[in-house]
Amino acid sequence: MQTNTLYYGDCLEVMEKFPDSCVDLIYLDPPFNSKTDYNCFFPNTISGESGAHLAQMMAFGDTWSWDASAYDRVNHISNASLHPAHKAIRSFTEIIPESGALAYLSYMAERLAKMRQILKPHGSIYLHCDHTMNHYLKILMDNIFGPDKFQNDITWKRTTSRSDGKRYGRISDSILYYASNQSTWQNQYEKDGLAVSGDREIPLTGAGASVGESGKPWKGYDPAASGRGRHWAVPKTGTYAKWIEENLIPGYTQIESVHERLDALDSQGLIRFSKNGVPNLFRPAEASNSGPKVNDIWMDISLESSNEYVKDYPTRKPVSLVERIIQASLPKGGVILDPFCGCGTTIEAAHNLNCDWIGIDISPYAINLIERHRMKGLEIQVRGVPTDMSGAKRLASDNPFDFEKWAVCRIPGLAPNDKQVGDGGIDGRGILLQKPGDFDSKLVLAQVKGGKHNASALRDFLGVIDSNKAAMGIYITLDSVSSHHAHSAILEKGTIQFGASKFPRAQLWSIEDYFKQQPPKMPPLADPYTGKEMLPWLY
Repeated sequence: MQTNTLYYGDCLEVMEKFPDSCVDLIYLDPPFNSKTDYNCFFPNTISGESGAHLAQMMAFGDTWSWDASAYDRVNHISNASLHPAHKAIRSFTEIIPESGALAYLSYMAERLAKMRQILKPHGSIYLHCDHTMNHYLKILMDNIFGPDKFQNDITWKRTTSRSDGKRYGRISDSILYYASNQSTWQNQYEKDGLAVSGDREIPLTGAGASVGESGKPWKGYDPAASGRGRHWAVPKTGTYAKWIEENLIPGYTQIESVHERLDALDSQGLIRFSKNGVPNLFRPAEASNSGPKVNDIWMDISLESSNEYVKDYPTRKPVSLVERIIQASLPKGGVILDPFCGCGTTIEAAHNLNCDWIGIDISPYAINLIERHRMKGLEIQVRGVPTDMSGAKRLASDNPFDFEKWAVCRIPGLAPNDKQVGDGGIDGRGILLQKPGDFDSKLVLAQVKGGKHNASALRDFLGVIDSNKAAMGIYITLDSVSSHHAHSAILEKGTIQFGASKFPRAQLWSIEDYFKQQPPKMPPLADPYTGKEMLPWLY
């Protein structure tokens, strides 16, 4: 187990390699068995191509069905009398026999049992769910962690309104909180619409570099140094700044210089350096605890009020929601695990609070989103994704669909297709930043082949480029293609004009090229998450 690391893979398989009693807090926002396939959408700023399907990229499927794997899971747990979920699964088979719901619950039972094993005895776990399965998950959690560990069924008002036809609008989620009486706990208080705890340390820097004084080093710490790309965010206005002025530093809010405010705060012992040399602002309890205590109905944090980077990830949660959980239940120096980390909300929240974290997700798209976009500029470890040709070949053999999505994401600006069966020969899509001078489309298509080169498959893909009137097409293979006929067929597609440069309309590119750091020849693509010009090629 390594902290501050992203793990790609099934969380059960990853957690099986962790030692017992190694994490202090678990927050999980797993699939809910909502019978929905979730897709992300390109922002409107780069729309304009015909066909709504162009904008979709697959995030994950949340549709469960009864199959051989589900049968084996249920049979195994039912026969294992000492399995923590044995009684619950046996009971469920009488209520929901051979159903998608039972398939889902047995899947969760395997993973929750492993989480109990790696959670410290006085650790805490928060399971985020909705109306679909929360009643069954409560029984499952009681069976695995013990009913005496149940603390709260928290109701989170996620949105202000929703039309649900002939029933009351469903605007809330549940968060099942389990912990022992000896677990870490810090009361949370509402203040200015946000929850805060007692004594705490908060970041002194914000995202984004600055060329002004807020980007200059102070006491040897450079917020804009390589790998950070941040700036000083020293409070000058707001409730805490007023408290500082009234209680410690008269005239504080009138200090214009960022460095002078830092010096003033430091003189009062309000700046503390972490073990990694990062300065944080100490906020004592008396400066925070002036609002009501947070109870088990959370109405002060919503998706509408969340001003965060990843707007279009379908099951995103506000960072402040997870920050509240961390501040309440993570001991100082502890580790938080998110085994279904999705778009990385938990990782960002832990980073903001200078806490150690571990994230796991089975989606290459999610790992790519976190690594290249959400936590852009930070050096984080990623494990489980291929780092060489042998790893790529293993992924292509073990899980071809995951290999397809991972391979598409190797080209910055391309996103996996929204479906992988019956996809019409398209595994990925992208949009050129501008239309080529001699073409009326910005669409870029990709197809991935993990096996040996197949001439007919290439010929079919070249036809797909034409039938979709795409500006470009990238045929991605595992190994480089040396066939003379293949290269001749590619050349026949001609070129597109982009400014003063010409680019092949179709081209062969391989994962072997990727590991040799040889990118395909392409004009600038739009970032599928922001619509802006894609960053330079990253390895």
